[in-house]
Amino acid sequence: MGTLNKKLRLAVIHIQEPPYIYIDDNSDYVGVLPNLSQALSRELALDLVFLPTPRKDLEKSVKEGRADMTWLSPEWVGTQEGLLFSDPIMHHREFLYGFSPFDESDAPLSWLKDKAVCIRQDYHYPKLKPFFESGAAQAVRVSTQVSPVKLFQKDRCDLLYMSELRASWMINRLGIKRKVWRSEYPIEEVKLSFVFSQKWQHKMTQINQVIAKIKSSGELSAIIQSNIEASILSKVIIE
Repeated sequence: MGTLNKKLRLAVIHIQEPPYIYIDDNSDYVGVLPNLSQALSRELALDLVFLPTPRKDLEKSVKEGRADMTWLSPEWVGTQEGLLFSDPIMHHREFLYGFSPFDESDAPLSWLKDKAVCIRQDYHYPKLKPFFESGAAQAVRVSTQVSPVKLFQKDRCDLLYMSELRASWMINRLGIKRKVWRSEYPIEEVKLSFVFSQKWQHKMTQINQVIAKIKSSGELSAIIQSNIEASILSKVIIE
């Protein structure tokens, strides 16, 4: 591997975001991202190393060589200069969630109008940004030390903006008693990829082959299922 050594340094956000990434009782990283990264490192014969990183520094850590890779959507990155994106791994869909049903015939503006929406600070929300800038909706930016779900439960915001996998994880683990409804369709849908520094250019063909293998073999589906253990198809997602 030359200058790449025998390690694969993965930059991960230092907050817990199950089922994507969180820490188990043994203080080990678990979740969809660790499982996928372990599968990649296994096929590349590299030792996976986790580097906790603030969200705002994920891309920078890769560009500057402190980390070898992270995972993001190209749409979440301000500039792709200095970064290499693998083939897409999986879809990432984000919905609005509320304590009352969403009218199926409505558009996002009517869902969001005069509503306060819990979102993570330091994250980019390109699909929601116009609604916040116009004053149609209010952003409640939640720090990394606070659970947006708990604020939602306490009615500190009217709506919660969250990925379907995160919401599905909530069904089994958090035991919310109130009924929670999901918007009729996602507000944002992007594709997630592994993101590497430029020095991995000569390995990208192999990396994409590994990703294709993980997907075609059923390993990707098994990883997602093992971390979710619940259907994400129901419109009423939490009872």
